[in-house]
Amino acid sequence: MTTVITPEYLVDGTGAPAETGMAVVVEDGRITSVVPAEHAPSGPAVERIDAPGQTLLPGLIDLHFHQFLLLVERLGGPQEQTFRRDPLIATTILKAARAAKIWLQQGVTTIRDAGAPDNMAVAMREAIADGFTVGPRVVASGALIAQTGGMRAGNEDHAVEITGADEARREARLQLKAGVDVLKLYGASSIGGGGGRLVGPPGWPQLSVEEMRAVCEEAHKADRLCSAHAVSTVSIRNAIEAGVDWVDHADFLDDETIQMLLDTDTPICPTQAIAWSLEHFGEDMGFGPHIAKMAAEVSVVATEALAKAYRAGVRIAAGTDADNPRASLAQECRLLTEVGMSPLEAIRAATLTNAEILRLDDRIGTVQAGKVADLILVAGDAATDIDALKRIQDVFQAGERLTLPLVDLSAWGYA
Repeated sequence: MTTVITPEYLVDGTGAPAETGMAVVVEDGRITSVVPAEHAPSGPAVERIDAPGQTLLPGLIDLHFHQFLLLVERLGGPQEQTFRRDPLIATTILKAARAAKIWLQQGVTTIRDAGAPDNMAVAMREAIADGFTVGPRVVASGALIAQTGGMRAGNEDHAVEITGADEARREARLQLKAGVDVLKLYGASSIGGGGGRLVGPPGWPQLSVEEMRAVCEEAHKADRLCSAHAVSTVSIRNAIEAGVDWVDHADFLDDETIQMLLDTDTPICPTQAIAWSLEHFGEDMGFGPHIAKMAAEVSVVATEALAKAYRAGVRIAAGTDADNPRASLAQECRLLTEVGMSPLEAIRAATLTNAEILRLDDRIGTVQAGKVADLILVAGDAATDIDALKRIQDVFQAGERLTLPLVDLSAWGYA
């Protein structure tokens, strides 16, 4: 079956201006051509999808999402009891599957799961790929590799604590054996979710350069990737020196650190959506008031630092680290425009830039012939109105048009 999609506007993900009067032709799950609408194939064997007033874009890519940490219900609420107090494996997996569906219906067709216990992100990757549940393509991290005593209480199950380069290397090898795609280092404490029971202040550097380097070396020997959760300038510089492929969060940036990012062409994934969400909805979701206060304080500094990094030319990726469905990738793109990006630049951060970082740009990230037909239709002109990304009309996964919504969130009050 051939499908022809004719949107009002076409944004291809490269950062190029939107086009009008174009048609995207899809066959066997791939884009076969992008042509003027009058040259598109027609006939009884062609399914035509006309989308007046809508923009067609590549499926979005979230470089930092935790399927096993997304909250729909309030922490400690009646439906959270098994999750927070008695983590039954069935409950944990089913909630992760729900999170995957929520992100997919929001137009995110690929995620990098940024860490889960017991290599469960790898299990979700395989379950989705094998068709047992619907969800985005998953690039999986394992448990965060943290220093001994470094993980805050309440989140220890998401990390493996190590001391020394030898222990770090051993853990890296075990995760690679389990099928992890991206090894993740926990290089510094941050705002402090999970109840906010911090071991040290936000930005407290953890892991030595030698410990980080051992993990990076093992990842690269196996042709895999390595990222670092790093918040402070010291932890970010340590991660760069160790050889990470990108830095998650990067809240505190000075001139020296920005120059190191530029000199090494190391991207950052600022995850502004989580701080925004904790500041505005943290107490509603059951976090303590100190978390909202801390998020607000960190957000001011991080936003200024990100704007400076953007002006300097640092490569910026889009990721959410979402704690609830409001902290969507569309909201992350909105926040990127508030530091100076144009809508087209923000869209590129959530599509082609992320595909390049994950080394998937030969398959996804743009609307071009030969690419997998992961596509979304949104209401309005996304090239001039970034909030169009919040108005998802259709999601196509490898050319298949999904029936939306996959999850009805109205019962929880999410618009």
